[in-house]
Amino acid sequence: MNVKECYEAIHGDYEEVKRRFLTDARIRRFALLFLTDTSMEELRAAMKEQNCEKGFRAAHTLKGVCLNLGLTGLYEPVSSITELLRGGNYEQALAEMENVERDYEVTEKSLRELAQS
Repeated sequence: MNVKECYEAIHGDYEEVKRRFLTDARIRRFALLFLTDTSMEELRAAMKEQNCEKGFRAAHTLKGVCLNLGLTGLYEPVSSITELLRGGNYEQALAEMENVERDYEVTEKSLRELAQS
């Protein structure tokens, strides 16, 4: 899998990322750092604890990572859960967590495939 194929698989904004990072090698290097980010684990823990404040911080961080890397497919549900947690809407955020988990799994799987190629 090449970088463009990876971004297509995760519904990312390849053209925007290419404009900022200039080369596929640089995109690849920075995109693969996503796999070391702990924000998702922190979000999961906060949701398990029903802690909106902690969940908001984790979701907000993950949202920023997604935005910087052009991970649009994951950015959208993470942005939604960020705002729900900002407002203290735990139950709605918990329902949105299914979308975050689904899109996170797709993103993580595709980036792992990119790392192996």
